[in-house]
Amino acid sequence: MNNHIGSFPKYLIYILGSLFILIFAYLEIKVLHYNEPAQNRHPYRIINNHTDTIKIGYIGDSWAELHMKHPCQIAEAIKSTINRPVIMESFGISGFTSKEIYNSFFDNVNFKVFLEEGFDYCVISAGINDTNQKRSPSYYTNSMDCIIQFMLSNKIHPIIIEIPDYDIDKAYEIQKKYKMFIRDIYMYITRYPKNCKDIFRKSLSDLIEKKGYGNKVSIIRYKSWNNNYRKDISTLYQDDGVHLNNTGYNKLDHQIAQTICEIIIANK
Repeated sequence: MNNHIGSFPKYLIYILGSLFILIFAYLEIKVLHYNEPAQNRHPYRIINNHTDTIKIGYIGDSWAELHMKHPCQIAEAIKSTINRPVIMESFGISGFTSKEIYNSFFDNVNFKVFLEEGFDYCVISAGINDTNQKRSPSYYTNSMDCIIQFMLSNKIHPIIIEIPDYDIDKAYEIQKKYKMFIRDIYMYITRYPKNCKDIFRKSLSDLIEKKGYGNKVSIIRYKSWNNNYRKDISTLYQDDGVHLNNTGYNKLDHQIAQTICEIIIANK
């Protein structure tokens, strides 16, 4: 068997390949600020007339993007309880982390146009990609705090969907090898486990308490609608174990509507 490729021995190819991956990983983590959270930017003013119509936005990652195509039930559910007109709209970008979502408020024209429609409530789906990409809890919470402050400065009530019980192991295994390698290195550096969802959930709760946001910010806890992932996966999730099917969105929509109704009734 020929152990050479051209004039290069095979072992040199492996060494050079491994060296290239290590350099790339170093650049990704250190030079490109892999774990640097969003930096707070001066919020622009969103015009909101606050009429009798309840205006709800749903923004974030792929869950928000796929929600755009879902026959949403939130408006109907709120109308039946509150008896006021409701407008519900969604906009998301697949694969985005919490930092990328926040930066899109300023750097993505379509995202900015969507936000400038003005909302009373904004449902925020973020954190799945943060956990899957092995960012740190501080990356997530600092970026989420920027999102929260942007919303509150415009008198929009943020409703955060707590990181759901998606199949983080499956999501990790199907990613590209070089991305897996980078995340392996980062897990080694941070000592965080592959399934870090609970760590991130706690960090969000700690942020809300530390900043004293109280009832100005609402969190939809994953156990309120997805309390048994292994049982729910066949009925609420698509085959990838990460994204919701229509049944899953119906269940989440019901919880969103209930949360907004509770906020409205409490503020009467």
